[in-house]
Amino acid sequence: MTIERSVQDVFAVLTHVGNAAKWSRAIEEELLTPGPMAIGSRRRAVVPTFAGRTSENVMELTELEPDRRLAMRGVSGFPFDVRIAIDLVRLDGATRLDWLVSLAPTGLLRPMGPLLAATFRRAFAKDLGNLKAMMEAGAL
Repeated sequence: MTIERSVQDVFAVLTHVGNAAKWSRAIEEELLTPGPMAIGSRRRAVVPTFAGRTSENVMELTELEPDRRLAMRGVSGFPFDVRIAIDLVRLDGATRLDWLVSLAPTGLLRPMGPLLAATFRRAFAKDLGNLKAMMEAGAL
C-alpha cells in the first residue's frame, strides 16, 4: 500500500498510539509503558469482535527503526502467537508500507489457522486503508 505522504509523517502517525483509534478498528488504545515509543513499549487495545462484544489485547514493540520499520508481538489477549511487522519505504514524496502478519495457532485452533490468518489480514488491510485515506485527506 502506498500513502501519498512522507515517511516521517506516516511513521509519526503509526507510532502515536493516541491516533490509532482514529484509523484502526480499535475502540480504545493506550500506551501502557511510560515515555516515548521504544523497544519494549507496550500498548493495550480494545477491539470489536462478534455480536457487539469486544476483546482486549496487549502488543509489545520488538523492533523500532525510525522512519523505516516497526514490529510488534502479541503479549496477551490472543489465543495464539501474533506478530506484525511494517516496513516503510521512501518513494518520491510518498511512502510504501510493506507489512507482514504472522499467526501461529496451536491446539484446537491449529486447523483454523488459514481462516484466522485471512480474517486478521483482511481487518489489518482495512485499517491501513483507513490510515491511507485519512492521511491523504489531511485528517491525520
